[in-house]
Amino acid sequence: MPCITLVTDGIDGIVGPIRVAYLLGSAFIRMGIGVNVVSPYVGDEVRREFGQVGIKVVELGIKPWLPGQLGHLLIWLMNGLRGLINYSDDCVSINLSFELPIPSTIFYAQGYVGDLLRDLSREFPMHYRLGYYVALPLISAADSTYHRALSLSKYVIANSRYSAESVESRGVRVHAVINPPIDTEFFKPTPNPSQDYVLTYVGKETQFSVLRAIADAGVKLVAFGSKVPWLPRWFTRHRNIDYRGRVSDEELVKLYANARFTVFPFTHEPFGYVPVESMACGTPVLTYNKQGPGETVINNETGWLVSNPDELVKMAVRLWEGGYDESMRVRARERATAFSVPRVINEWVNTVSGLIKG
Repeated sequence: MPCITLVTDGIDGIVGPIRVAYLLGSAFIRMGIGVNVVSPYVGDEVRREFGQVGIKVVELGIKPWLPGQLGHLLIWLMNGLRGLINYSDDCVSINLSFELPIPSTIFYAQGYVGDLLRDLSREFPMHYRLGYYVALPLISAADSTYHRALSLSKYVIANSRYSAESVESRGVRVHAVINPPIDTEFFKPTPNPSQDYVLTYVGKETQFSVLRAIADAGVKLVAFGSKVPWLPRWFTRHRNIDYRGRVSDEELVKLYANARFTVFPFTHEPFGYVPVESMACGTPVLTYNKQGPGETVINNETGWLVSNPDELVKMAVRLWEGGYDESMRVRARERATAFSVPRVINEWVNTVSGLIKG
């Protein structure tokens, strides 16, 4: 029986890129193809979930020293400094990981961590910024290892045009672009949305100064997200900000669906789940005309794309005070269906089959 090996980051749960691996692996198994997942580490509950659909898990025993995103970042840095990892079997391999620099049949390019940290450092508190500059030679070395694994792979697929351009600017051909999937059956609109607040996400890529300017101008913000170690003190105390922290998936759908619009000021985002999830819930998005969000949001149809922070703040106030054509909510939902799970997984299956046969 033919087989496929999916290389992933450490698996804490079936979210983000791990969800791509789970859905893609499940699709190949239904086609009669055996599937292995190779990961630095795998949680016991997730291992059982993979096993239930027939996916075999291979754990490399690389444990994170710290929890959360810092732990994943340290695995990336440690493996990048060690050099290429020579894992191989008799299967066609697809590398969906940034933590394991393993040359593969197909490498899924999702942006360079060095580029991410460079852009994020502009918003870092001073002590984080100093740490970044001290570690810059190590970061560059690890990023170089990641790129070498990518360049030694037979085919490259990118998660956005922005990621594709980043790879090709470094001299490697990208054979296809496939965006990550969104569960549009779960993320969906609600009847008669309240629209009495503007939703925003806070994470490592957030421009907090922009959110402060928006809130200072009188816009009522509801914020979610807990993946940032430097949340400003003023943020949780601002009279116009209702910070919810980590929320359940069910609560998140309600927050998206009832918002007047979602505002997404970011420093670096190769794809961006937040804008697409928001549109799937029928809520237009205000963000920048660059990188991944500049590709997924259609200006003046499913949201608004601006060039800089000043324009974003002015547009947020204008939309809060003056509203917009309600037909945009319908068009936002329609746009999100382009990223539905069945459509994206079918694109993956067809692309992988075509590359391998070709």
